[in-house]
Amino acid sequence: MNELSKLFIALAMAFILMMPENSAAQTSTVVFSDDFDSGAGCGTLSPNWTASDGTRAGVNTDTSNSGNCSLFTRHNVVTVTSGTVDLSGASFATLEAWVRKGDDSFSEDPDGNEDLVLEYRDAGGTWIALQTFSATTIADGGITTVNTTLPVAALHSTFQMRWRQTGGSGSDFDYWHVDDVVLTENTGLPPPSTVLNANSCEDFENGFGNFTTTDTTRSGIGSQTANSPGNSLFLRHNTVTVTSVAINTPTLNEITIWVRRGSDAFSENPEGTENLVLEYFNSSGVWVTLETFTGAGTQGEIFNRTYTATADMRHANFRFRMRQTSGSGSDFDYWHVDDLCFSSAPPNIGVDKSSVIVSDPVNGTTNPKAIPGAIIRYTLTVENTGLGVPDGGSLVVTDELPADTAMFVGNLGGGGSPFIFTDGTGSNATSLSIDFASLGSASDGVIFLDASSSSITPVIDFDSAVRSFAIRMTGTMNGTTGGGTPAFTIQYDVRLN
Repeated sequence: MNELSKLFIALAMAFILMMPENSAAQTSTVVFSDDFDSGAGCGTLSPNWTASDGTRAGVNTDTSNSGNCSLFTRHNVVTVTSGTVDLSGASFATLEAWVRKGDDSFSEDPDGNEDLVLEYRDAGGTWIALQTFSATTIADGGITTVNTTLPVAALHSTFQMRWRQTGGSGSDFDYWHVDDVVLTENTGLPPPSTVLNANSCEDFENGFGNFTTTDTTRSGIGSQTANSPGNSLFLRHNTVTVTSVAINTPTLNEITIWVRRGSDAFSENPEGTENLVLEYFNSSGVWVTLETFTGAGTQGEIFNRTYTATADMRHANFRFRMRQTSGSGSDFDYWHVDDLCFSSAPPNIGVDKSSVIVSDPVNGTTNPKAIPGAIIRYTLTVENTGLGVPDGGSLVVTDELPADTAMFVGNLGGGGSPFIFTDGTGSNATSLSIDFASLGSASDGVIFLDASSSSITPVIDFDSAVRSFAIRMTGTMNGTTGGGTPAFTIQYDVRLN
């Protein structure tokens, strides 16, 4: 007998964003703002803020983005901290601000380690860096616009932000200027994806919320150098460890990362044993070294690395950390990290097709032959031998029938369906199903097509007008993480004309 049909599996791997019909509309509310023009003659800081030293921070008219006034920090170490804001009801929140480095033409320029750091306080009271404005890499008088989505860890009832100057040369030097600070909360929609998972990237453009650090002065987000504009993670000064949040990684395939050794041209170079170590937390609860980058090397050298995932990386409490082993103190020995990406293994869909003659008009079910009137049952077996999973609702099974057959479109699988669907069991289960309502349904997952590939409603019993069908499977097909090989079968009958 000649092959009677062709089988196609369509895997739409593109991600489709869908909003549920019942989703509430987005509401955006400005919950905190300050243009620093509310003080008497620009001479006083508004009640929105508290300065740790009134001589080192305040409001003046040296420069501004809007109006006449802006916030300044100067002289040496100082913090300016906002009041508390309740963000516990926000789906996500955005923070905007205008930042300008001082210049001798209107104030005085900072240099060296006289940076400005924008930070937020998490629910546990820890200050976490969102962005560092580098005195060594930003041009004197240079303007930076802040427009960032706050990490999930910032969304709590006692949120605060602060501006922290890290150093200075004394009076009257080293100015930073801030204006038009706007905090907006958004409700009614899910937050943007800021939490690391097994198929995500951290580009360090939205703060430090996916990581914890052993020392906030020795690590943070800065613009000294980056692989993707305009920020990267830095580690500096001495021993410090930066660790990711826990990530569920059952399908992890590989890790990629950009690492750059510091240089006097944009930060400061490590040397000797001032190394950077990349490590992961394995399934046995042990930190395992991926690679050690030595401090003794070419200044500014860039390393683009790809690490293939091993079995002990695939577990529910995976973490990634970067550890600087030593340093010469402030403000020396920088390492820079950017574009840390985790990618999941792809699915590996395999298809097998078989047929058996069920009966014929002469012999019945006893040794039936492929003669006119014979009933042939086709079995399509689809399996996923990969760790990865296709997108939900993206797996489509289509089959073409030759001209000398008629498809049985009566009740074969129950509920009026002409298909028998059988899922695997245990670790071989796929979690898929067929959504069949009726032969003429326009809303279920089954379509019948004629010779011109137009959708038709079949006539019950054997219908020669059906030349192909397409079944969009309901659900997401499992990967092989359970130890089995997820598979399902679809069976249907045809009659030889």
